[in-house]
Amino acid sequence: MKPRLFCTILIATFYFISSQLVFAVETENSSKIDVEKKQPTLSAVEYLQRMQKSYKELNYELIYLNSLQNQVDPKQLIHGVVNKQEIAYFRYLNGSMRESLQFDGKISYFEQGMQSYSLESTHDRSVFANIANFDFINGKNSYEYIILGKGRIAGKKAIAVRMVSKDEYRYSYIVWLDVDSYLPLRLDTLNKSNLILDQVMVVSLHITDSVNPWLVKLTQQELPQLVHLPEPSHQNASKWKVNWLPTGFDVVKDDQHKLVMYENEPVSYLMLNDGIVSVSIYISTKKISLENKQKIIQRGSTVLYTYQKGDVELNVVGDIPVATAKRLIESVTKVDE
Repeated sequence: MKPRLFCTILIATFYFISSQLVFAVETENSSKIDVEKKQPTLSAVEYLQRMQKSYKELNYELIYLNSLQNQVDPKQLIHGVVNKQEIAYFRYLNGSMRESLQFDGKISYFEQGMQSYSLESTHDRSVFANIANFDFINGKNSYEYIILGKGRIAGKKAIAVRMVSKDEYRYSYIVWLDVDSYLPLRLDTLNKSNLILDQVMVVSLHITDSVNPWLVKLTQQELPQLVHLPEPSHQNASKWKVNWLPTGFDVVKDDQHKLVMYENEPVSYLMLNDGIVSVSIYISTKKISLENKQKIIQRGSTVLYTYQKGDVELNVVGDIPVATAKRLIESVTKVDE
């Protein structure tokens, strides 16, 4: 074969192979684009609703860090569904043993050096539970939902959704979700200056098709004795009322009960809730006079606001801004007899 003919064949072959490679790459990229186009475009609320569904229905294990005022606490949550019922096991990973198990309308508590016990409760108390059980549709009266963008948390692709408070009486939140499973990976609580007051962040996420066998065994074991708490009656209703509530809040408890620190004297108690946070108001006879009429203690997002008026002391405790606690106290009056 002549050298010139050989070179011509070689060049032609090279271009043919190159064109096939380019075509393959273009086809692959085209397929990727088509797949991306087929993926549904979700709104912020739809992302949050999918997060709720995954949090309740999937079998998974989370190891997460709870950061509060430069203190980091590692914790673990194992969740599953057994016979169509959720089961959640929770424990602290540092320090003395502290564990809890929630299943079949009960929560059992186990703590080193303490007698184990169980309480009746259908309220989910696990990490992210406040966000995972919130009514995001009705919440539009209190929050604006915004998709911030994508990032990476615990080795997972994540998308951030911000819940912006529409007033000064509640905090704002940023929820990071796993793009694939929609499970929550991080929750930031922010004040009106956009400072992070509390943060929960997952460092390990493991999802399985079937429930953890160890959780199944726990459902078959005898749990600690059930402690029955006295049911509040109308006769034990508080002698006080709140005349102002932030948007979305309702009074969910109203009674009188005794506290150890107040000996045998009953304390009036009101609990408020908006689906994310609970706020407790205690009203009692003044025991110790303060130098000032008010005292404020804040740790992370939790505030303790104490105010003395005449012979009465009012205490507000909850994950709310100081301005909210102050206005709640100002609105408390005695029930007309």
